Amino acid sequence: MVEVSPSIISSDLSHLADEVLKCEEAGAGSFHLDVMDGHFVNNITMGPDLIRSIRKSTDLRLDAHLMIDRPDKYYKSFIDAGADVLLIHYESPVNTMELIKRLEHDNIRYGIVINPETEFEKVKVFLDNAEILLIMSVNPGFSGQKFIGDSLIKVSEAREFIKRNNLKARIEIDGGINDETGKLAVNAGADILVSASFIFKNGIYNPIKKLRDL
Repeated sequence: MVEVSPSIISSDLSHLADEVLKCEEAGAGSFHLDVMDGHFVNNITMGPDLIRSIRKSTDLRLDAHLMIDRPDKYYKSFIDAGADVLLIHYESPVNTMELIKRLEHDNIRYGIVINPETEFEKVKVFLDNAEILLIMSVNPGFSGQKFIGDSLIKVSEAREFIKRNNLKARIEIDGGINDETGKLAVNAGADILVSASFIFKNGIYNPIKKLRDL
């Protein structure tokens, strides 16, 4: 089945543990944690403290999507808080390869993220040991945006490249994902669907089941 990764920032945070439990019962395979610093994107969301609270509520994999200017400075804080995989933006103003070497030295699992305007070609060199390639299908920063159809071309390109080179990276897509756009993404080669509004505004159970069954 397709792995569904609910974007927890769209949940009812006043009932965080209950929301996490509902997602698990519905069949979520992991949780997507959107970390925004107000600089890399025009929004501010969670930090390590909230991730620490989520960690207490689940044993599922936690993917920390670091939409921040200085992932090189703060990455250890998110690992210490309980994140399992750090998702690093190619567009962050840091030396991506240098940061990857530091993560690998510290035995930290990581993935690479590309924004809608970034070509897949730019990140091929970073995928040898990456666990995830996250392709954004909206511009990062706010949930509820319209799905960008051109992102599917990159999903297909990535699927072919990963298969041809026998890499372990799984392809994740994030932004505007519902049962219709999710089906398109899966058909293009996506392994993991991140969804926010579709899941948490529609009762959690049925949306996750629909996405898993695509």
